[in-house]
Amino acid sequence: MLESAFEDDKLERKEIAENFKNILLNTDLNVISVSAPWGGGKTYFIQNLIKLMENDSINILYNAWESDFYESPLIPIFVELFNELEKVDPETKLEEDIKWTKEFAENICKKSSFQIGVNLGVVNCAANFDPDKKMIDSEYIELKEKMHEFKIKLTSIQTKLNKKIIIFVDELDRCHPMYTIKTLEIIKHFFGIPNIIFVLSVDKKQIENSVRQIFGVNIGEENGYLRKFIDVDFQLPTPSMEQLAYYNLTQLWDKINKFIEDGRYYNYNLQMKEVAYATYPEPDYDKEQNYLSHLISEISKVLNFSARDLEKFFVRLNLTLDILLEKDILFIEPVLVLNALAIVNIEVFDDYLKDDLLEKSKELNKLFPIWKGIFNNSYIANLRHVHRCVSIEKNTVESNVYKLEIILKKLGLKTMEQGELYLTNYPEKIKFIHNFNNME
Repeated sequence: MLESAFEDDKLERKEIAENFKNILLNTDLNVISVSAPWGGGKTYFIQNLIKLMENDSINILYNAWESDFYESPLIPIFVELFNELEKVDPETKLEEDIKWTKEFAENICKKSSFQIGVNLGVVNCAANFDPDKKMIDSEYIELKEKMHEFKIKLTSIQTKLNKKIIIFVDELDRCHPMYTIKTLEIIKHFFGIPNIIFVLSVDKKQIENSVRQIFGVNIGEENGYLRKFIDVDFQLPTPSMEQLAYYNLTQLWDKINKFIEDGRYYNYNLQMKEVAYATYPEPDYDKEQNYLSHLISEISKVLNFSARDLEKFFVRLNLTLDILLEKDILFIEPVLVLNALAIVNIEVFDDYLKDDLLEKSKELNKLFPIWKGIFNNSYIANLRHVHRCVSIEKNTVESNVYKLEIILKKLGLKTMEQGELYLTNYPEKIKFIHNFNNME
């Protein structure tokens, strides 16, 4: 069963989307951008907005980044458009209009070397200018007339559908700068048709950088280039760090849950259900997700993370889970802290483990003091103390160390020496991820 729109609305976007939907269904604008920085939830917003508008408009999702291996964006845009139109009920009688527009697309892609409005290489003038022809017969005049007819045909299709056609362009800011500019130019030249709307999901700063790379350092939004293409820009509200952490955490939860189901998940602050400590009970997932997202948010505050830093953090966390997935314990709290420290500086990561603590590291230790030194043998003293206890109360240092001993034995680490070796080597698994660089 497909999820409904914003069913799992971790970023609290549904109300914003409802208002945005009303604008799209009533506006006479042609191009609207939805702006947010990397990691700001643009793709989530667009995908769920499309679900929300499913019955109200003809919605087309075009991922520009997946198509920028094409020389021109014209082909993938046409393909996405026709693919969606061909799904429409035959009773709308669009066959002839669609056939004509497809033939136009074939001819335009075959005959014309469509270039953007700058000199960036050889332009095939011979294909478009024949000195033996009268100018009225030139390919330029023919192309101009055909483009006008193309817009009339698309207008006819939209009128017969009696619904707006909305083309959502995602990941445009990740494309090669040339492809980004070409996409904007094609939207300008081939569309601009009433009730056919483009919604561009972008990090506007990245788009401006693309413009500067092509045209020079002084050309960008402030000089009006983007305003030629975008009628209005909507700035998606920046979610809180905790909302972003919660959203990203849920995307990885299936992997985390594998550790929980296998009894290889250890969290000092985990609140257990009322069962005997000799078994490993299932945690309350919602409570655990809330706790962890809050913890990630607190770590982010201490380390002054940006939304982009948080995105890098979750890339690292995902890779760490892959490394540990087959046979290791997921010590969730130190995994979170150590991955965060590695993003700040790998030397800070090392200093934290050696107790050569900076002020920020001291702040992190306040979040869960039991982890201070757990990877360099101090847990041994706690284990020995546990063995001397006649009874162990729940939710104490002793009870949690006892649970750790159970998991270590489950992995076949039955002696203290084996457990000690496993724990002292554990940070190297996390540090290994530092060899994978986040590409900007």
